[in-house]
Amino acid sequence: MKTTKLFSGPLFGQDIRSFRIFAVAVVLVMAMMSAVVTIAIDAIQTDLAESMEPVPFKARPAVFQEVGEQSLQMDPSVILNTMYYKVIVLIPVFLLVVVAANALISSQVDHGSMAYILSTPTERKAVAFTHIIFLLLIPLVVMGIVCGVKCVLNGEIAGDADVEATVLKFAGMYVLVEAVAAICFLGSCLFNHSSRALTFGGGITVWCFIASLLGVFGSEELVDMGVGIEQLDIFNKMTLVGLVDISAMETVGSSDVNYEFAWKLGVLAGVAAVSYLLGALRFTKKDLPL
Repeated sequence: MKTTKLFSGPLFGQDIRSFRIFAVAVVLVMAMMSAVVTIAIDAIQTDLAESMEPVPFKARPAVFQEVGEQSLQMDPSVILNTMYYKVIVLIPVFLLVVVAANALISSQVDHGSMAYILSTPTERKAVAFTHIIFLLLIPLVVMGIVCGVKCVLNGEIAGDADVEATVLKFAGMYVLVEAVAAICFLGSCLFNHSSRALTFGGGITVWCFIASLLGVFGSEELVDMGVGIEQLDIFNKMTLVGLVDISAMETVGSSDVNYEFAWKLGVLAGVAAVSYLLGALRFTKKDLPL
């Protein structure tokens, strides 16, 4: 007799056991990346500050004044900070959700293990809902731990924890990761073959990453410094990562807050909700080769 429960504890426990080592590895890699980037940014900013101290700016020859102005405009730490939130820290967690979403549905159908799961009292809707809960919680735990590490690193190394803005930026990245996870989950529910599901979800994720990488060099900060290419900003409009407005989030806590980031995160949350819903409905209705 099938149960009417929407959540399966044993199935959720199986998901945890399957991906706990992977999740721990992702946390360690992201924490290491955060440490390296934070140390590098602090070193760059310290060197820039010290390079301008020995001689008063006005006392320098005109040529050195010009070099000084350019060094102030071209701050490598800004580039590194943008790369951290838009590219670097996203790689491990994107890999986690792509692999997990594919393994939870399509891979089990492909390898026949879904037949065993559905032979138990667990209904299809409980399978879908339990996997969705897993995909919501695991990235939340990962991002939460790494966010805490980043706040500590900012306080201990840079001397400015900036907790409010940092938490908001990681919250924005979490919503982004959920949008990607939901799309991968949808692909896993659409296709019975894991290769096709991986092509769908993984392909979209890779595109988002590549477009984001190109879009970084079209961002306003880099263009203003003279190292960016304005035309590349088009890629920020062609990727979900472009909806995470780091510049607007960094104004939180200041006297002039830019709330432009709010509606963009709303769009990402909508993509996640719709994709999860469509995936669950598809899984409960489609014919499975059991």
